[in-house]
Amino acid sequence: MVRLEPQTVDLDRWPALEAPSGPGGQSAVEVAQALRRSAREIGLRIDYPDSTAAGEYDAPARVVLRDPERFWARLASSGVLGLGESYMAGEWTTTDLGAVIGILAPWIAGNPDCAHPGERAFGRDGRATPGGGRRRGGPVAVELEDSVPGALTSLYTDETMSTGGAVFASGARTRVRMDDGTDVVHLEAPASPPRRNDLGDAQRRSVDTLLTLAGVGAGSRALVVTPGWGEVPMRAAERGAHVRTMTASTERLSALGSRFAAAGLRDEITLFLGGPADARGSVDAVVAVDPGVTAGVAGYLEVVDTAERLLVDGGRLAISGVVSAERPRPAVVELAAWGSRYVSDAGPVVSWTELAAAVERSPRLRLLGRIEATAHHAETVRLWSETFALRGRDAAALGFDAVYRRMWAFHLAALEAGLRRGWLESVQAVATAKTTLNRREVTPRS
Repeated sequence: MVRLEPQTVDLDRWPALEAPSGPGGQSAVEVAQALRRSAREIGLRIDYPDSTAAGEYDAPARVVLRDPERFWARLASSGVLGLGESYMAGEWTTTDLGAVIGILAPWIAGNPDCAHPGERAFGRDGRATPGGGRRRGGPVAVELEDSVPGALTSLYTDETMSTGGAVFASGARTRVRMDDGTDVVHLEAPASPPRRNDLGDAQRRSVDTLLTLAGVGAGSRALVVTPGWGEVPMRAAERGAHVRTMTASTERLSALGSRFAAAGLRDEITLFLGGPADARGSVDAVVAVDPGVTAGVAGYLEVVDTAERLLVDGGRLAISGVVSAERPRPAVVELAAWGSRYVSDAGPVVSWTELAAAVERSPRLRLLGRIEATAHHAETVRLWSETFALRGRDAAALGFDAVYRRMWAFHLAALEAGLRRGWLESVQAVATAKTTLNRREVTPRS
């Protein structure tokens, strides 16, 4: 029999996790019966508290239910959002969270007896409220940075504190010229599963790849519009570039200043409080990592506007981010409802089509191509999850309670599931500024 430990939730801190009243009605019963019948077909093992089970013993994924009634009630009333909240509340557990999300999220999204809050919020195609990011009174209001505390970031990343996808040393590369004239370089999965001590070098390799796409080198003027926790501007400065970067957070400003000083790069990097719209002058390169993580489509548009305004003729824009191949899958739309409540209000991830269109609409920019490194990003997130799980006590000591830790574990697992299932792609895209005659100042689009 599975050993079940009691779980407690501080409802003053997590009011949305209050248990649904009652057993959930007929819809919950129908969801429970349907999943029991479907378990074998979808590759799921379900263990119940009374020692009964559904699905094959050696199924690819296994769910251990601690509180079946609340689990079914949340799925019926809140769908995939309820799946995440039920996990946060400790009503079910598993040894492979990403695999379970990869199986259950699409099943729930396609079940008519489960609620679909993602579809209600974002539309069937995930774009009823484009990107979540809004331009409030002008371009200055677009927020490109995540609000994840540095203390939390340090608990799951490596010494670089990079939160983008890494590029590991192994993995074949293939190049294809597309009909539109752009080049696509595909990175195959690493030859063997990377280890945690591989992550730092892999993150530096990823940053170097992005900077090379942007043409950042000795003497070049580079604007890093999303500094993260400092690795991108630092690597650019180490190449001999004159780097400018900014942040809207006073906390991050202080942390970045300290890190640049510790690395002996304070004079090589100009750091200021503000956003991309505050940047002036001309640059040879604009670099951004995950500009849509908070603002969605509007974040990418802000970066394109900045590049259009500041790049010299022949300068380059390089963007790294997670996108969906086409329109977001129903599972992604529903997971976005959970993410919007607990992680970011950006909504479903931007599609590659939307990102490419944002560049193509610019009168000055021309898309050159992209690098696809989805398999490497999936391995990156796997290592983050492993590291975060090992540092549970450190997280607790920093004030992240058990519910918060399960929330972040669910977030990382959902990202890994999306990358491994083909719902999401990890790309580095590059565009160049066209040569223009009698160029005049370009102002941001409102």
